[in-house]
Amino acid sequence: MTVAGADVESGLAVRGEVPWPLVAIVGTRTPTPEAADAAFQVAKLLARAGIGVVSGLALGIDAGAHRGCLAGGGRTVAVLGHGLDAPLYPPEHLGLAQAIAGRGALVSPFLAATTVTRRTLLARNRWIAELACAVWVVQSGVPGGALAAAAHARHAKIPVLASPWDDPRWDAGYRSLIDHGAESVDVLTVAARLQTLCARPAPNPEQGVLAL
Repeated sequence: MTVAGADVESGLAVRGEVPWPLVAIVGTRTPTPEAADAAFQVAKLLARAGIGVVSGLALGIDAGAHRGCLAGGGRTVAVLGHGLDAPLYPPEHLGLAQAIAGRGALVSPFLAATTVTRRTLLARNRWIAELACAVWVVQSGVPGGALAAAAHARHAKIPVLASPWDDPRWDAGYRSLIDHGAESVDVLTVAARLQTLCARPAPNPEQGVLAL
């Protein structure tokens, strides 16, 4: 099959174990300190409630969500924008990626040697969304990969949540999400809302996730 012009294997290549349920926590690579802390703390709370986190291993919100889940004793999944045998991107997250593989999974929709490009980074957003029971966009500009993940979630009828911030730099991203049907949730209550949304049965095991 082909995703955004890149040849990929059928299903997903997995290094580790993909848990269920998973919440997708996504957002900008350059968040405000408050948003970065929110991603970490909410992921930690979800982990303690038995809910894992899926994200994209990017700088900013993604990394905070992965680290928060691990800090809470949970299992987290990173969807890579390249093949499992290609050089890791971003390289500064090598230690984090190793921790994720030991307590969750590194996942790729690409052939093992596929290297990272802008196209592959955009393509992986589909899988971040479709592995989740709900998607929380913490903070995002326009355009942004987090908005792409939200669009894939809407297409798959997966709930999308967005949080407002007292910072006009993020108004356009938040408003775009709300205008396209996302649920507005304050950061103080989003963990409880995500737990409610994820209190449903696991998907069909034949959904295409392959353990290697």
